[in-house]
Parts: sequence; structure tokens; C-alpha cells
Amino acid sequence: MSGLLYKNFRLNLSSMIFSLVTAGACCLTLILMCLFGFTLRGMTPKSEELTELTVGFAACYFLAFWLPSMAISSLFAVDESRTCCAFTMSLPQGAKGHVEAKYYYILILNVSILFLTFISDTITCAMLGGVVNNSAMIVIIFVFSLLLSAIEIPFMIRFGSQRGVAIKGAVIGGVFIIAALYFLFGDISWLLSDDDPLEAFMMWLQSGDIVIWLGLFPYFCIAAYYVSCRISVKLFRKGAENYEQ
Repeated sequence: MSGLLYKNFRLNLSSMIFSLVTAGACCLTLILMCLFGFTLRGMTPKSEELTELTVGFAACYFLAFWLPSMAISSLFAVDESRTCCAFTMSLPQGAKGHVEAKYYYILILNVSILFLTFISDTITCAMLGGVVNNSAMIVIIFVFSLLLSAIEIPFMIRFGSQRGVAIKGAVIGGVFIIAALYFLFGDISWLLSDDDPLEAFMMWLQSGDIVIWLGLFPYFCIAAYYVSCRISVKLFRKGAENYEQ
């Protein structure tokens, strides 16, 4: 397994560096914003600024995970040939080790980005006097990234990397369409009746049954990632039959 992991890191060195540099740039942007916007001026965020800061930080951390995930297709594209697949199945680990190494690579990369974002959040939280803390949101974004990978990887294994990317785009588009339909036709009186809709939305995320579902969400995503790996192992041989020489 260590050899297969090394192969993935070696063949995808440039995309790995891109992912870490991108995540680091997002985190550094937030640190510099806090440094020049508040710390050097001896200021702390006002109560009316907290919601905007929290949402802005969450958006930046989402980009830290989202942009690197766009390079995941290259992880599978390098092995999309019958020759590579035949060599893979001749190894002692076989298709199981080959697929699991891909999942481990993605998990390690995401955990590395999680580590960077946690460091950034700790620094910015200290700079802002502890009034803005996004650790819970970072965990949600992290496991959501794993869930997206769990959905797209079996399609990449079975139909190729390009189709897997298309499936991922369809899933993201579906989520936005559902959200848009809810905001168009659902009951959002709780949002419109407040003077600050953004703050009302943040309060909604922290109240009622939604907290229970958000608490269960990480466990669901981790379980889905494991199940996805098992499915991908079973689909590998069928996917290999579609590749060219």
C-alpha cells in the first residue's frame, strides 16, 4: 500500500502542490485581512459585523477545499488505459489496493487542508478576540468535500474521469436548484421578517432540528466515503474494459 500511495503522490505532485498552495493562499488571505483590518488598528469586530465575517470566512474556507478538488480528476486520468489496469491487477494488492490508495490519497490531501484551515482559524480567532470561530463550519465543509468525492469517484472508476467530473457538477447543480426552489416556493417568512436576513439564516442554522442533522452529517459523510470505496473496488474491472490500450 505504501508503494501505491507513493506512486499517487509522485504522479500527482504538481496537482498536490497546487492544492496546498491554493488552500494556503485562502488561509493567508484571511489572516492578512484580520491583521490589517482589525489587529493593527486595535479594533475588534462590532456585533453587526460578526455575521458577515462568519459567512465570509466560511466562503473562503469552502474555496480552500473546493478549488483543489477540481484537480482530483487528474488522479484517475493517469491510469485510464488497459495496460495500466492490467498491470494494476497483476500486483499483490490488485484492484483493491489500487482503488484504496486513491481514496487514501484524497483523504490525506483533505486532512492536510483541514490542518491548514484549523491553523488559520486559530490565528484569526485570536486576532479577533475570540468573537469569530469557524471550526465547526470547517468540519462541515471538510466532510462535505469527502461526500462529493464519495459520489463522483465510483463514476470515475466506471466511466472515466471526465464523466465523473460531469456527475459532480450535476450533483452541485442539483443542490443549488433544490435550494433555489425552496427559497422561491418554500416558507421563508422567518427570513424575510428579520431586518438582517443573513443573521436570521445563521441563527436558523444554530436552532431547532437542523442542529441535530448537522451533528449527524459528518458521520454520514464518513460512512458514505467508506461505502464508496467498496463500490469502486467492485466497479474497477468493468471500468477497465472501457479504456483504450
